[in-house]
Amino acid sequence: MMKRSILLLPGAVFLSACVLGPEPANPDLAAPISIRNDTAPHGASFGDKSWRKVFTDSNLRDLIELAIKNNPDLTAATYRIEEARAIAGATRAAWFPSLDGSGGATSNYASPNAGQVAPSGDRSSDSYNLTSFLSWEIDLWGGIRRSNQAARARFLQATYQRDAVQTSLVASMASAYIDLKNLDERLAISRRTVESRKASLDLVTTRRDGGVSSDLEVGQAETLLGQAQVLIPITENAIAAKENEIRALLGEYPGGITRSGSLDQVSTSLTIAGGLPSALMERRPDLAAANQSFQAATADIGTAEALRLPGLSLTGSGGLVSGDLSDLLQGKSTAFSIGPRLTGPLFDAGRRSFGVKAAQARAKQALAAYDRAAKQAFREASNALKAHEKTGEIVAQRKRLVAASGGVSRVAQDRFQGGASSYLEVLDAERSLFTAELDLADAKRDRLLAVVQAYRALGGGWR
Repeated sequence: MMKRSILLLPGAVFLSACVLGPEPANPDLAAPISIRNDTAPHGASFGDKSWRKVFTDSNLRDLIELAIKNNPDLTAATYRIEEARAIAGATRAAWFPSLDGSGGATSNYASPNAGQVAPSGDRSSDSYNLTSFLSWEIDLWGGIRRSNQAARARFLQATYQRDAVQTSLVASMASAYIDLKNLDERLAISRRTVESRKASLDLVTTRRDGGVSSDLEVGQAETLLGQAQVLIPITENAIAAKENEIRALLGEYPGGITRSGSLDQVSTSLTIAGGLPSALMERRPDLAAANQSFQAATADIGTAEALRLPGLSLTGSGGLVSGDLSDLLQGKSTAFSIGPRLTGPLFDAGRRSFGVKAAQARAKQALAAYDRAAKQAFREASNALKAHEKTGEIVAQRKRLVAASGGVSRVAQDRFQGGASSYLEVLDAERSLFTAELDLADAKRDRLLAVVQAYRALGGGWR
Protein backbone atom coordinates (compact mmCIF):
# COMPACT_ATOMS: atom_id res chain seq x y z
CA MET A 1 0.00 0.00 0.00
CA MET A 2 2.83 2.35 0.88
CA LYS A 3 4.53 1.62 -2.45
CA ARG A 4 1.31 2.34 -4.36
CA SER A 5 0.91 5.64 -2.52
CA ILE A 6 4.44 6.67 -3.37
CA LEU A 7 3.89 5.74 -7.01
CA LEU A 8 1.08 8.30 -7.16
CA LEU A 9 3.49 11.17 -6.47
CA PRO A 10 4.96 11.53 -10.01
CA GLY A 11 1.47 11.90 -11.41
CA ALA A 12 0.62 14.46 -8.75
CA VAL A 13 3.77 16.44 -9.50
CA PHE A 14 2.87 16.40 -13.20
CA LEU A 15 -0.61 17.71 -12.44
CA SER A 16 0.84 20.40 -10.21
CA ALA A 17 2.38 22.01 -13.30
CA CYS A 18 -1.11 23.30 -14.10
CA VAL A 19 -1.46 26.83 -12.69
CA LEU A 20 -4.84 28.54 -12.80
CA GLY A 21 -5.55 32.24 -13.08
CA PRO A 22 -3.69 35.09 -14.80
CA GLU A 23 0.02 35.51 -14.20
CA PRO A 24 0.80 38.58 -12.04
CA ALA A 25 2.49 41.30 -14.09
CA ASN A 26 2.94 45.07 -14.22
CA PRO A 27 -0.24 46.97 -15.15
CA ASP A 28 -0.48 47.56 -18.88
CA LEU A 29 -1.10 51.31 -18.82
CA ALA A 30 0.36 53.80 -21.27
CA ALA A 31 2.42 56.67 -19.81
CA PRO A 32 2.72 60.12 -21.42
CA ILE A 33 5.79 60.75 -23.54
CA SER A 34 6.93 63.56 -21.22
CA ILE A 35 6.02 65.33 -18.00
CA ARG A 36 4.21 68.57 -18.71
CA ASN A 37 6.14 71.74 -17.78
CA ASP A 38 9.44 69.83 -17.70
CA THR A 39 12.07 72.08 -19.27
CA ALA A 40 14.57 69.21 -19.59
CA PRO A 41 12.50 66.08 -20.31
CA HIS A 42 15.45 63.97 -21.44
CA GLY A 43 17.85 64.80 -18.61
CA ALA A 44 18.39 63.33 -15.18
CA SER A 45 15.51 63.79 -12.76
CA PHE A 46 15.68 66.00 -9.70
CA GLY A 47 14.08 63.10 -7.84
CA ASP A 48 17.24 61.02 -8.32
CA LYS A 49 19.16 63.21 -5.90
CA SER A 50 19.70 62.22 -2.29
CA TRP A 51 17.79 64.43 0.11
CA ARG A 52 21.12 65.33 1.73
CA LYS A 53 22.16 67.01 -1.53
CA VAL A 54 18.86 68.83 -1.84
CA PHE A 55 18.51 70.16 1.71
CA THR A 56 21.87 71.65 2.59
CA ASP A 57 20.94 73.49 5.79
CA SER A 58 22.73 71.64 8.59
CA ASN A 59 19.88 72.09 11.09
CA LEU A 60 17.33 70.78 8.59
CA ARG A 61 19.53 67.78 7.78
CA ASP A 62 19.78 66.90 11.46
CA LEU A 63 16.01 67.18 11.85
CA ILE A 64 15.33 64.93 8.85
CA GLU A 65 17.79 62.29 10.06
CA LEU A 66 16.26 62.31 13.53
CA ALA A 67 12.74 62.08 12.07
CA ILE A 68 13.70 59.08 9.92
CA LYS A 69 15.05 57.43 13.04
CA ASN A 70 12.21 58.21 15.48
CA ASN A 71 9.01 59.12 13.62
CA PRO A 72 6.17 56.84 14.86
CA ASP A 73 4.49 56.55 11.45
CA LEU A 74 7.74 55.45 9.82
CA THR A 75 8.42 53.03 12.66
CA ALA A 76 4.95 51.50 12.25
CA ALA A 77 5.49 51.21 8.49
CA THR A 78 8.75 49.36 9.15
CA TYR A 79 6.99 46.87 11.39
CA ARG A 80 4.35 46.36 8.72
CA ILE A 81 7.19 45.14 6.52
CA GLU A 82 8.17 42.67 9.22
CA GLU A 83 4.55 41.49 9.42
CA ALA A 84 4.33 41.03 5.65
CA ARG A 85 7.65 39.16 5.64
CA ALA A 86 6.36 36.79 8.34
CA ILE A 87 3.10 36.20 6.45
CA ALA A 88 5.07 35.46 3.26
CA GLY A 89 7.21 32.97 5.19
CA ALA A 90 4.14 31.24 6.61
CA THR A 91 2.59 31.07 3.15
CA ARG A 92 5.78 29.61 1.67
CA ALA A 93 5.64 26.82 4.27
CA ALA A 94 2.59 25.40 2.45
CA TRP A 95 5.00 23.92 -0.12
CA PHE A 96 6.38 21.51 2.47
CA PRO A 97 4.92 18.58 4.42
CA SER A 98 3.45 19.14 7.84
CA LEU A 99 4.44 16.67 10.58
CA ASP A 100 2.81 16.69 14.01
CA GLY A 101 3.30 14.39 16.97
CA SER A 102 1.35 13.32 20.01
CA GLY A 103 1.68 10.97 22.93
CA GLY A 104 -0.92 9.63 25.33
CA ALA A 105 -1.91 7.08 27.92
CA THR A 106 -5.46 5.77 28.38
CA SER A 107 -7.00 3.62 31.10
CA ASN A 108 -10.34 1.95 30.31
CA TYR A 109 -12.84 0.24 32.63
CA ALA A 110 -15.41 -1.83 30.70
CA SER A 111 -19.06 -2.46 31.50
CA PRO A 112 -20.13 -6.17 31.66
CA ASN A 113 -23.69 -5.24 30.78
CA ALA A 114 -22.47 -3.72 27.53
CA GLY A 115 -20.57 -6.85 26.54
CA GLN A 116 -17.23 -5.05 26.69
CA VAL A 117 -15.47 -7.37 29.18
CA ALA A 118 -12.62 -9.51 27.82
CA PRO A 119 -12.95 -13.32 27.98
CA SER A 120 -10.46 -13.33 30.82
CA GLY A 121 -12.94 -11.32 32.84
CA ASP A 122 -10.56 -8.40 33.24
CA ARG A 123 -12.66 -5.24 33.10
CA SER A 124 -9.70 -2.81 33.05
CA SER A 125 -7.19 -2.19 30.27
CA ASP A 126 -4.46 0.32 29.49
CA SER A 127 -3.22 1.80 26.21
CA TYR A 128 -0.08 3.84 25.48
CA ASN A 129 0.92 5.52 22.24
CA LEU A 130 3.50 7.75 20.58
CA THR A 131 2.10 8.86 17.23
CA SER A 132 3.10 11.22 14.41
CA PHE A 133 0.81 12.64 11.72
CA LEU A 134 1.92 13.57 8.21
CA SER A 135 0.07 15.84 5.80
CA TRP A 136 1.38 17.09 2.47
CA GLU A 137 -0.82 19.00 0.06
CA ILE A 138 0.05 18.61 -3.62
CA ASP A 139 -0.28 21.87 -5.55
CA LEU A 140 -2.45 20.38 -8.31
CA TRP A 141 -3.84 23.64 -9.70
CA GLY A 142 -1.20 26.17 -8.63
CA GLY A 143 -3.19 27.54 -5.69
CA ILE A 144 -0.18 27.39 -3.38
CA ARG A 145 2.01 29.02 -6.01
CA ARG A 146 -0.49 31.84 -6.48
CA SER A 147 -0.76 32.30 -2.70
CA ASN A 148 3.01 32.64 -2.50
CA GLN A 149 3.03 35.15 -5.34
CA ALA A 150 0.36 37.19 -3.59
CA ALA A 151 2.19 37.09 -0.26
CA ARG A 152 5.46 38.16 -1.87
CA ALA A 153 3.72 41.02 -3.70
CA ARG A 154 2.18 42.22 -0.45
CA PHE A 155 5.58 42.08 1.22
CA LEU A 156 6.98 44.30 -1.56
CA GLN A 157 3.93 46.52 -1.27
CA ALA A 158 4.63 47.04 2.44
CA THR A 159 8.25 47.86 1.62
CA TYR A 160 7.27 50.48 -0.95
CA GLN A 161 4.63 51.90 1.39
CA ARG A 162 7.33 52.42 3.99
CA ASP A 163 9.41 54.25 1.36
CA ALA A 164 6.38 56.40 0.53
CA VAL A 165 5.98 57.28 4.21
CA GLN A 166 9.64 58.33 4.32
CA THR A 167 9.25 60.47 1.19
CA SER A 168 6.27 62.19 2.77
CA LEU A 169 8.14 62.57 6.07
CA VAL A 170 11.17 64.20 4.44
CA ALA A 171 8.89 66.59 2.53
CA SER A 172 6.80 67.37 5.62
CA MET A 173 9.87 68.11 7.73
CA ALA A 174 11.43 70.31 5.06
CA SER A 175 8.14 72.17 4.53
CA ALA A 176 7.62 72.72 8.26
CA TYR A 177 11.19 73.96 8.68
CA ILE A 178 10.78 76.38 5.76
CA ASP A 179 7.50 77.62 7.27
CA LEU A 180 9.29 78.14 10.58
CA LYS A 181 12.09 80.12 8.96
CA ASN A 182 9.48 82.19 7.14
CA LEU A 183 7.76 82.97 10.43
CA ASP A 184 11.13 84.00 11.88
CA GLU A 185 11.60 86.39 8.98
CA ARG A 186 8.09 87.81 9.35
CA LEU A 187 8.75 88.32 13.06
CA ALA A 188 12.02 90.13 12.31
CA ILE A 189 10.27 92.36 9.77
CA SER A 190 7.51 93.14 12.28
CA ARG A 191 9.97 94.01 15.04
CA ARG A 192 12.07 96.16 12.72
CA THR A 193 8.95 97.95 11.53
CA VAL A 194 7.77 98.50 15.11
CA GLU A 195 11.06 100.18 16.00
CA SER A 196 10.88 102.38 12.90
CA ARG A 197 7.30 103.39 13.63
CA LYS A 198 8.09 104.15 17.24
CA ALA A 199 10.66 106.60 16.00
CA SER A 200 8.07 108.08 13.62
CA LEU A 201 5.55 108.39 16.46
CA ASP A 202 8.13 110.19 18.61
CA LEU A 203 8.84 112.56 15.73
CA VAL A 204 5.16 113.31 15.10
CA THR A 205 4.54 113.79 18.82
CA THR A 206 7.43 116.23 19.06
CA ARG A 207 6.16 118.14 16.03
CA ARG A 208 2.67 118.29 17.55
CA ASP A 209 4.07 119.61 20.83
CA GLY A 210 5.89 122.22 18.80
CA GLY A 211 2.69 123.20 17.03
CA VAL A 212 3.73 121.81 13.64
CA SER A 213 1.63 118.63 13.56
CA SER A 214 -1.85 117.81 14.80
CA ASP A 215 -3.45 115.25 17.10
CA LEU A 216 -4.83 113.58 13.96
CA GLU A 217 -1.33 112.86 12.69
CA VAL A 218 -0.30 111.56 16.10
CA GLY A 219 -3.31 109.23 16.06
CA GLN A 220 -2.40 108.06 12.59
CA ALA A 221 1.15 107.29 13.73
CA GLU A 222 -0.18 105.38 16.73
CA THR A 223 -2.48 103.37 14.45
CA LEU A 224 0.41 102.57 12.15
CA LEU A 225 2.49 101.41 15.12
CA GLY A 226 -0.33 99.28 16.51
CA GLN A 227 -0.81 97.48 13.20
CA ALA A 228 2.80 96.31 13.30
CA GLN A 229 2.78 95.54 17.02
CA VAL A 230 -0.22 93.21 16.83
CA LEU A 231 1.56 90.99 14.31
CA ILE A 232 4.33 90.19 16.79
CA PRO A 233 2.27 88.06 19.23
CA ILE A 234 0.34 86.55 16.30
CA THR A 235 3.60 85.46 14.67
CA GLU A 236 5.12 84.28 17.95
CA ASN A 237 2.08 82.09 18.53
CA ALA A 238 2.41 80.62 15.03
CA ILE A 239 6.13 79.96 15.65
CA ALA A 240 5.38 78.01 18.83
CA ALA A 241 2.75 75.92 17.01
CA LYS A 242 5.13 75.23 14.11
CA GLU A 243 7.90 74.18 16.50
CA ASN A 244 5.50 71.75 18.16
CA GLU A 245 4.55 70.39 14.72
CA ILE A 246 8.21 69.70 13.95
CA ARG A 247 8.68 68.03 17.32
CA ALA A 248 5.71 65.78 16.54
CA LEU A 249 7.36 64.76 13.26
CA LEU A 250 10.43 63.90 15.32
CA GLY A 251 8.33 61.68 17.57
CA GLU A 252 8.99 63.99 20.54
CA TYR A 253 6.99 66.08 22.97
CA PRO A 254 6.45 69.84 22.34
CA GLY A 255 9.52 72.05 22.58
CA GLY A 256 11.77 74.49 20.78
CA ILE A 257 13.69 73.91 17.54
CA THR A 258 17.30 74.91 16.89
CA ARG A 259 17.81 76.85 13.67
CA SER A 260 20.21 79.36 12.14
CA GLY A 261 21.28 80.86 8.85
CA SER A 262 19.24 81.57 5.74
CA LEU A 263 17.57 79.33 3.21
CA ASP A 264 17.76 81.83 0.36
CA GLN A 265 20.49 79.92 -1.46
CA VAL A 266 18.61 76.62 -1.70
CA SER A 267 16.30 77.30 -4.63
CA THR A 268 18.88 79.14 -6.72
CA SER A 269 21.45 76.35 -6.42
CA LEU A 270 19.19 73.59 -7.74
CA THR A 271 18.10 72.57 -11.21
CA ILE A 272 14.59 71.13 -11.16
CA ALA A 273 14.03 68.60 -13.95
CA GLY A 274 11.42 65.86 -14.21
CA GLY A 275 13.29 63.32 -16.33
CA LEU A 276 11.74 60.39 -18.18
CA PRO A 277 8.10 59.47 -17.42
CA SER A 278 9.00 55.78 -17.18
CA ALA A 279 11.60 56.60 -14.53
CA LEU A 280 9.00 58.56 -12.55
CA MET A 281 6.68 55.54 -12.49
CA GLU A 282 9.51 53.35 -11.22
CA ARG A 283 10.89 55.83 -8.72
CA ARG A 284 7.72 56.91 -6.93
CA PRO A 285 7.20 54.42 -4.09
CA ASP A 286 3.45 54.97 -3.91
CA LEU A 287 3.15 53.88 -7.55
CA ALA A 288 5.37 50.87 -6.91
CA ALA A 289 3.16 49.94 -3.93
CA ALA A 290 0.01 50.27 -6.06
CA ASN A 291 1.67 48.05 -8.69
CA GLN A 292 2.37 45.32 -6.12
CA SER A 293 -1.17 45.60 -4.77
CA PHE A 294 -2.49 44.91 -8.27
CA GLN A 295 -0.15 41.93 -8.72
CA ALA A 296 -1.21 40.48 -5.35
CA ALA A 297 -4.89 40.83 -6.28
CA THR A 298 -4.19 39.18 -9.64
CA ALA A 299 -2.52 36.21 -7.93
CA ASP A 300 -5.52 35.89 -5.60
CA ILE A 301 -7.67 35.04 -8.64
CA GLY A 302 -5.67 31.84 -9.22
CA THR A 303 -5.92 30.96 -5.53
CA ALA A 304 -9.69 31.35 -5.64
CA GLU A 305 -9.99 29.30 -8.84
CA ALA A 306 -7.93 26.46 -7.33
CA LEU A 307 -10.39 26.20 -4.44
CA ARG A 308 -13.14 25.22 -6.90
CA LEU A 309 -11.33 22.02 -7.93
CA PRO A 310 -10.47 18.81 -6.05
CA GLY A 311 -7.39 18.85 -3.85
CA LEU A 312 -4.91 16.01 -3.43
CA SER A 313 -2.90 15.46 -0.29
CA LEU A 314 -0.73 12.70 1.05
CA THR A 315 -1.66 11.85 4.63
CA GLY A 316 -0.33 9.34 7.05
CA SER A 317 0.13 8.49 10.67
CA GLY A 318 2.50 6.20 12.45
CA GLY A 319 4.06 5.46 15.77
CA LEU A 320 4.08 3.08 18.70
CA VAL A 321 0.97 1.64 20.34
CA SER A 322 0.97 -0.80 23.24
CA GLY A 323 -1.26 -1.95 26.05
CA ASP A 324 1.74 -2.22 28.35
CA LEU A 325 4.06 0.71 28.93
CA SER A 326 7.10 -1.58 29.18
CA ASP A 327 6.41 -2.93 25.65
CA LEU A 328 5.84 0.49 24.03
CA LEU A 329 9.34 0.81 22.57
CA GLN A 330 9.47 -2.68 21.10
CA GLY A 331 9.27 -3.30 17.36
CA LYS A 332 5.93 -5.12 17.61
CA SER A 333 4.36 -1.89 18.87
CA THR A 334 4.92 -0.20 15.51
CA ALA A 335 1.82 0.86 13.57
CA PHE A 336 1.34 3.20 10.62
CA SER A 337 -0.95 4.13 7.78
CA ILE A 338 -0.30 6.25 4.68
CA GLY A 339 -2.16 7.10 1.53
CA PRO A 340 -3.41 9.82 -0.78
CA ARG A 341 -6.62 11.68 -0.10
CA LEU A 342 -8.66 13.44 -2.73
CA THR A 343 -11.16 16.05 -1.51
CA GLY A 344 -13.26 18.51 -3.39
CA PRO A 345 -16.50 20.44 -3.34
CA LEU A 346 -19.69 18.61 -4.28
CA PHE A 347 -22.19 21.36 -3.60
CA ASP A 348 -21.58 24.79 -2.09
CA ALA A 349 -24.38 26.84 -3.70
CA GLY A 350 -21.86 28.74 -5.83
CA ARG A 351 -19.78 30.00 -2.88
CA ARG A 352 -16.42 29.27 -4.53
CA SER A 353 -17.57 30.60 -7.90
CA PHE A 354 -18.57 33.85 -6.27
CA GLY A 355 -15.20 33.86 -4.54
CA VAL A 356 -13.52 33.86 -7.96
CA LYS A 357 -15.71 36.72 -9.15
CA ALA A 358 -14.93 38.69 -5.99
CA ALA A 359 -11.18 38.16 -6.55
CA GLN A 360 -11.52 39.34 -10.15
CA ALA A 361 -13.39 42.44 -8.99
CA ARG A 362 -10.66 43.21 -6.42
CA ALA A 363 -8.02 42.93 -9.13
CA LYS A 364 -9.94 45.42 -11.28
CA GLN A 365 -10.22 47.76 -8.28
CA ALA A 366 -6.47 47.51 -7.73
CA LEU A 367 -5.85 48.29 -11.41
CA ALA A 368 -8.13 51.34 -11.19
CA ALA A 369 -6.31 52.45 -8.04
CA TYR A 370 -2.97 52.17 -9.85
CA ASP A 371 -4.35 54.14 -12.80
CA ARG A 372 -5.56 56.86 -10.45
CA ALA A 373 -2.23 56.95 -8.59
CA ALA A 374 -0.28 57.21 -11.84
CA LYS A 375 -2.33 60.11 -13.14
CA GLN A 376 -2.09 61.84 -9.77
CA ALA A 377 1.69 61.40 -9.79
CA PHE A 378 2.03 63.06 -13.20
CA ARG A 379 -0.34 65.85 -12.16
CA GLU A 380 1.65 66.54 -9.00
CA ALA A 381 4.93 66.49 -10.91
CA SER A 382 3.61 68.87 -13.55
CA ASN A 383 2.17 71.27 -10.98
CA ALA A 384 5.36 71.26 -8.94
CA LEU A 385 7.58 71.97 -11.95
CA LYS A 386 5.36 74.86 -12.99
CA ALA A 387 5.18 76.20 -9.45
CA HIS A 388 8.96 76.25 -9.19
CA GLU A 389 9.20 78.21 -12.43
CA LYS A 390 6.53 80.77 -11.56
CA THR A 391 7.44 81.28 -7.91
CA GLY A 392 10.88 82.35 -9.12
CA GLU A 393 9.23 85.05 -11.25
CA ILE A 394 7.04 86.09 -8.32
CA VAL A 395 10.08 86.51 -6.03
CA ALA A 396 11.76 88.72 -8.61
CA GLN A 397 8.65 90.89 -8.89
CA ARG A 398 8.27 91.10 -5.11
CA LYS A 399 11.87 92.26 -4.74
CA ARG A 400 11.27 95.08 -7.22
CA LEU A 401 8.09 96.01 -5.40
CA VAL A 402 9.90 96.19 -2.05
CA ALA A 403 12.58 98.40 -3.59
CA ALA A 404 9.95 100.69 -5.09
CA SER A 405 7.91 100.82 -1.87
CA GLY A 406 11.05 101.64 0.11
CA GLY A 407 11.78 104.54 -2.22
CA VAL A 408 8.24 105.88 -1.91
CA SER A 409 8.44 105.61 1.87
CA ARG A 410 11.65 107.62 2.02
CA VAL A 411 10.25 110.33 -0.26
CA ALA A 412 7.05 110.52 1.80
CA GLN A 413 9.06 110.90 5.02
CA ASP A 414 11.18 113.66 3.48
CA ARG A 415 8.11 115.49 2.18
CA PHE A 416 6.38 115.23 5.54
CA GLN A 417 9.38 116.49 7.49
CA GLY A 418 9.80 119.31 5.00
CA GLY A 419 6.16 120.30 5.41
CA ALA A 420 5.29 119.55 1.79
CA SER A 421 2.64 116.91 2.60
CA SER A 422 0.52 115.53 5.40
CA TYR A 423 1.25 112.42 7.42
CA LEU A 424 -1.36 110.58 5.35
CA GLU A 425 1.22 110.09 2.59
CA VAL A 426 3.63 108.58 5.09
CA LEU A 427 0.85 106.35 6.42
CA ASP A 428 0.05 104.93 2.99
CA ALA A 429 3.72 104.51 2.05
CA GLU A 430 4.57 102.74 5.32
CA ARG A 431 1.63 100.38 4.98
CA SER A 432 2.62 99.50 1.42
CA LEU A 433 6.24 98.91 2.39
CA PHE A 434 5.33 96.70 5.34
CA THR A 435 2.95 94.63 3.22
CA ALA A 436 5.51 94.36 0.41
CA GLU A 437 8.21 93.11 2.81
CA LEU A 438 5.89 90.48 4.29
CA ASP A 439 4.75 89.41 0.81
CA LEU A 440 8.38 89.04 -0.29
CA ALA A 441 9.09 86.81 2.72
CA ASP A 442 6.08 84.67 1.81
CA ALA A 443 7.12 84.53 -1.85
CA LYS A 444 10.59 83.26 -0.90
CA ARG A 445 8.90 80.67 1.31
CA ASP A 446 6.65 79.58 -1.57
CA ARG A 447 9.72 79.30 -3.81
CA LEU A 448 11.37 76.93 -1.34
CA LEU A 449 8.17 74.96 -0.79
CA ALA A 450 7.94 74.51 -4.57
CA VAL A 451 11.39 72.86 -4.44
CA VAL A 452 10.17 70.51 -1.70
CA GLN A 453 6.98 69.65 -3.55
CA ALA A 454 8.87 69.01 -6.78
CA TYR A 455 11.25 66.70 -4.94
CA ARG A 456 8.38 64.75 -3.38
CA ALA A 457 6.32 64.65 -6.58
CA LEU A 458 9.29 63.28 -8.53
CA GLY A 459 9.74 60.45 -6.05
CA GLY A 460 12.77 61.67 -4.12
CA GLY A 461 13.51 61.35 -0.43
CA TRP A 462 13.36 57.64 0.32
CA ARG A 463 16.77 56.42 -0.89
